[in-house]
Amino acid sequence: MFSIVRTVILAGITSLLLHGGVFAATCDLESQLAKDECYMKIALDFAKVHNPGFPFGALIVDHKKNEISCYGANSNKQNKLMHGETAAFWNCTQMYPSPTNDDMNDPGLDWSQQTLYTTGEPCPMCASQSIYRGVSRVVWGTSIPDINKSGRQQIMIRMKEVVRSQRLGGNRPDKHVPTLTGGVLKKECDAAFWEAFADFRDEDYLQGMTEWGQLGYIKAHEH
Repeated sequence: MFSIVRTVILAGITSLLLHGGVFAATCDLESQLAKDECYMKIALDFAKVHNPGFPFGALIVDHKKNEISCYGANSNKQNKLMHGETAAFWNCTQMYPSPTNDDMNDPGLDWSQQTLYTTGEPCPMCASQSIYRGVSRVVWGTSIPDINKSGRQQIMIRMKEVVRSQRLGGNRPDKHVPTLTGGVLKKECDAAFWEAFADFRDEDYLQGMTEWGQLGYIKAHEH
């Protein structure tokens, strides 16, 4: 199902990889859902290796070539702002620099044929980067509300709201915003965040979940 490729740069540093130093490059499957699940599994595995305490993993995939362009994982110990998606965008910019040193107008990668896969729904910062970078599609596993239900603080603004707020000059609609697909491998991604954020689930969290009416979420995820 997979073919093998390249090394990976994580936040500008060559990182240790799975399977003897390589990761799968393609998901040779027919249906879009099967491809999405395959790439999401790679993103999740990558996150679990590089930062299991914050398993936000991301891939940027050239969906025309069906090949992974870049990887990224949350690098909060090195830089609190280096979310998984940010790391992936940074890695791609480093690996595919502008041939004319003009990333704004002449990027080294055709971003219009790239899909961003991320284990968690992009926060407003990463959602904005997806729009500015020009990816045509964003796919995630766990939603922002469900990450919050796992115990971790979140800015409770969904990516669809960020996309909807994007306007061209003169308050014109922007037709070149990414399409969004959520809930891919949701069960697996939910489980990873639930396990990772156990230390955040204190008495204040429990009180908040009670007032929110979400105790059922806790019961569904407790073993």
